[in-house]
Amino acid sequence: MVAIRENYHTYVAPKWVTRTVERLLASIPEGHLSGLSSIVLTEAAAVERARQPRRNRGRQPLGRYHGAWRGEQAWIELVVDQIVADLRPLDKLQVARDLAFGRVLFHEVGHHLHDTRRGTGPTGEAGAESWRARLTRIHVARCYGYLRPLAPLLWALRKVVMGLSRSARRRTQ
Repeated sequence: MVAIRENYHTYVAPKWVTRTVERLLASIPEGHLSGLSSIVLTEAAAVERARQPRRNRGRQPLGRYHGAWRGEQAWIELVVDQIVADLRPLDKLQVARDLAFGRVLFHEVGHHLHDTRRGTGPTGEAGAESWRARLTRIHVARCYGYLRPLAPLLWALRKVVMGLSRSARRRTQ
């Protein structure tokens, strides 16, 4: 199992964050994480601004893959405060937590898989997004297969809630 480390200076993460990341890692097929040493949970204030991490619509960093270098194993950094901010107002629902953190984690794992497997599929961001979609489907089928009959309704509800949260953010800016 990949180690999960926390590196916060001023941010206090919700108690469910580490369990959610463990849950997501458990759904990744065996062997996909070989060569990955850790997942570091951090805050935006601790993220180095010089590099180009994965960003959300607000241009805030969400995560970054650090490839193996000079004998050190690869690792992934997740910017928890930014991911949690994107998650509100649905942060009480485990499925929403899984999807929000999975979107970033699985994308960064996609970069790792591209680095270590050297597949013939798409490369760069397109390859990472392809892996993200595949790993998300695996996780959802494993943990939420019983919701499949409700998928169309849940998808419509998601669009409504996302629209409401965007309009609320626009009003506060």
